[in-house]
Amino acid sequence: MGEVIAFAELVRVRRQRVARAVHARCKVLIAVSVSVARDELARAPAGERAVRLARLRKLEELEDYASALG
Repeated sequence: MGEVIAFAELVRVRRQRVARAVHARCKVLIAVSVSVARDELARAPAGERAVRLARLRKLEELEDYASALG
């Protein structure tokens, strides 16, 4: 029985490690997306600024949410 518990713990630890790595990669991708959105907003024509600003705000909210999770 102890071997089953040890194996289950090993699997749990591995899944957590993979989940943390995926989360970290997602945070990096979101941060890059926020940076790109800021650049696009700065260079956007007047008619597109509202849309670009809304996109930037959504990405910043997503970045805040992802950061709060860990």
